[in-house]
Amino acid sequence: MTANVVSVLSLVFDPSPARLPLAGVASRVRPLWALRGHAPLSLREIPDPGAPSPEWVRLRVLRAGICGSDVTQALLHASSDNPLSGLVSFPHVPGHEILAEVTDPGASGRLPVGAQVAVDPWLGCVARGLVQLCPACQAGFPPHCAAVLDGGPWGPGRGMHLGNVRDLPGGFGPAIYAHPSQLHPLPPGLRPERAVLADPLAVGLHAVDLAPDEPAGPVLVLGAGTIGLSLALAARTRWPAADLLVTSAWEHQRELVSRLGAVPAPVASTAVVALLAARTGARLARPWRGGQWCVGSGAALVLDSIGSPATMELALRALAPGGTVVRVGVAQPARTETTLAYYKQARVLGSNGYGRSRLAAGSPHLLDLALGLLAQSTADGWLTHVFPLSRWREAFQAAARPDRSRAIKVTLQLEEGWSR
Repeated sequence: MTANVVSVLSLVFDPSPARLPLAGVASRVRPLWALRGHAPLSLREIPDPGAPSPEWVRLRVLRAGICGSDVTQALLHASSDNPLSGLVSFPHVPGHEILAEVTDPGASGRLPVGAQVAVDPWLGCVARGLVQLCPACQAGFPPHCAAVLDGGPWGPGRGMHLGNVRDLPGGFGPAIYAHPSQLHPLPPGLRPERAVLADPLAVGLHAVDLAPDEPAGPVLVLGAGTIGLSLALAARTRWPAADLLVTSAWEHQRELVSRLGAVPAPVASTAVVALLAARTGARLARPWRGGQWCVGSGAALVLDSIGSPATMELALRALAPGGTVVRVGVAQPARTETTLAYYKQARVLGSNGYGRSRLAAGSPHLLDLALGLLAQSTADGWLTHVFPLSRWREAFQAAARPDRSRAIKVTLQLEEGWSR
């Protein structure tokens, strides 16, 4: 550890009474106003927490991706009764899509100083220092760790992963600590900055891992942001010959969809359903109210990167009987018409995070598989914006308004932030 560094300049999310109410009102007037003034998210100096235990590795963050969940949190778009709020602690430094460099290898010495790594942010039993692993961690899936309500060697702050734990900073600051088991060296041939895409791509690989073995019809991906493109790449990798369609709102997304050998589809539900009917021979039912839907055929698999009530309804309308919907995104709740889940005997699955593959030989970690795919130049054009930490507001604005910024993945470059 660099002993003379006593604090670091980091982005902190602090929903304290002094910050949250005013920002909440501002966000309802105009969403981006939640980033102004005394917003819950702000740049401040925090103490360097030190290594939680001797084996933990100290890292210098090089790049950190801004996830859709980070934007949702910063703009206060999550519902107040979101149950996952019971799994996090505040205040915390967000950021879980992380490229970093080892500055202190810790007691294990497994990685040398200067090694560049992608960080698996999930905090399972191993990272928490528990000898007896819970069933989820034994199975290689720390997102369902039974100890998520507990703290760890860092202190009592609870959390699912780096980026939502008090006293264990995430990647929106220049210095973090991680357990050696969380660190994945970059493979040869990978441009280092692409490593921030490994986390969302691993999310996509996990979602496709949950899907049936071979879809007997088209695969429809809803959304063409980073997660949507990751789902499309994962689907194309598992099923090279699949008829793959991706709803794409803007031209810069459609171009990237086409590069993956997928068909850019319209986002309007009526047009999507009509397109699926034309490709599969499905008939169209037109109810008294609500959108038309596919009868007799349709998409065999729908991968929903958005997770809104509207996309859930669209997924069910476009789905073939007996088909599968995998929901990866999370959005604010609202009334959802789910009668077609009953009628079509749909299989609706949630997909959360990632761990070890349940399909690939040897059960490799999905983050390593993602890094390998990224080394093959499969994500050209996904990294669209880079901002220094001092321009974090501009970065979040670009991520929040891809229609204006043409953003796919916005990253923060942590070239600054040290305070001595």
